[in-house]
Order: sequence, then structure tokens, then C-alpha cells
Amino acid sequence: MALNYTVPAVDRAIRVLELLSSAHHGMSLAQLAVQTKVPKSTMFRILHTLHQHSIIVEDRERKLFSLGMKLLGWGNAALATIDLKTIAHPHLQKLAHETRESFYLALLDHDEVVLVDRADTPEVWKMVTRLGSRSPFHCTATGLVIAAAMTDDVVQNMIERHGLKKFTSKTITSAAKLKKRLRDIRRLGYAICDGEYKPDLCAIAVPLWDHTEKVVASLMTAVPSERIGKDKKLVENLIAILKRESELISKRTGFERVLAKD
Repeated sequence: MALNYTVPAVDRAIRVLELLSSAHHGMSLAQLAVQTKVPKSTMFRILHTLHQHSIIVEDRERKLFSLGMKLLGWGNAALATIDLKTIAHPHLQKLAHETRESFYLALLDHDEVVLVDRADTPEVWKMVTRLGSRSPFHCTATGLVIAAAMTDDVVQNMIERHGLKKFTSKTITSAAKLKKRLRDIRRLGYAICDGEYKPDLCAIAVPLWDHTEKVVASLMTAVPSERIGKDKKLVENLIAILKRESELISKRTGFERVLAKD
């Protein structure tokens, strides 16, 4: 028989906090006692203790209790410990194992794409890019999908600082065309770059969000362009896989908004 190490008083206090978290206008002592099925005298002691520690606050006029600001500080402290790379790495490994493709975690730093983590395919082919390597934002899938979350003014400043260098015959070098493309990417929720930075390489990327609903990084994969021509379903399948995993990773950072589906 399994041992039960639960402390009943703590368990009840947590239940109270859970109820208050979903009660936007607060709850009374009586309401909490009914919801938790504990005597009013016990609920009084729980509320008094939580109130003493500033974990909850009381509206004395309406006799309603709600969550206190102390919890916000605790929440921010927890969020500060979240390491995106630590969170994402098991997902990269899982994807590489399941699909036999390589997957990458990248972010934007000083207007450039920086590769911060990877999980390589067991297959022979893989994108030869070292961790820490930098790439331009305007012709890479990761750079485009992150830039798509920015305002036109921010993007324009990036263009003015770095220009739109041509790397291949497919590279976009027009600011107007780039901004239109970013709007399309924002609508679709993913970016594809086929031979725009490196010839014969097709990269697909989706955004990763943090708890403030800000795009902070990108989940990306890359395959030889020739495979795209031979397998029409490949891109569609990879986009679906990337979006699914992006949602899981983002949720673990505290992101809660429901992601749009195709």
C-alpha cells in the first residue's frame, strides 16, 4: 500500500488558491468552505494564515478574498528560472529520433540569427552548421519567422543597419517585398526559405513564444531542396510537426494563448 505524505492543511490551502485564481471578482469565506467541503471555522483559519503572509487580500467591504501581489513575485521568480534551451532540447531530440531529420533552436541577436542548439538526424545528411554560428535575418527561415512578429519600423531599422545582401539568385533584396513576405509569414505561422541563403537548402521554421506572448526564438529544420521536389508531402508534414512541437515548448515557458490552427 502506497504511503500518503500529503499534509491536509497545505492541500486545502492550495485548493483555496486554485479556486481564487479562477474567481476574477473574489470569493467569500462561505463560498470557499462550500467549494472545498471544509467547515467554516477551518476555512477561517486557512484564510487568516494566507492573509497574514500577503498571499491573499481581503475586500472588507464586500467580504471577498482574492489573490495577493506576493504571488506575482513568486511567479516572476519561477519564470526567471526557465531556460529555453533546457526546455527545448528534449523536444529536438525527440523530433530527430521520430522523423530522422535534424532540428535546430535559434534566436535573433543583434539582428542576426544565432544557432544555440541542435539535434542531428541519424541519417548521413545533415546541415553543416556549428553552434553559435550567425546568419542574416532576411534570407533565413528562422530570421524571417522571428522578424514577422516585429513592427514594420523595427524591421526597417534592421534593414537600414545591415542592408539586404544578395546571397543567391533567390534572395529578397527589396525592403517592400521583404515586408510583404513578413506579413504573409505572420498570417501563416511559419517561414520557408528554399535556396535563399544557401543554394539547394530548404529550411522551415516556426516561432517560439515566452510567457509574455513575445516571439523569442525559432524551431527549425532543413532538408536538401531536391527532396522537396521529390516528396510533395514532406514540407506539409514538417510544418505540422514543427507547429505541434512549438506549441508544446511555448506552453512550458508559460505561454498560454491558443495557437491558431490551419
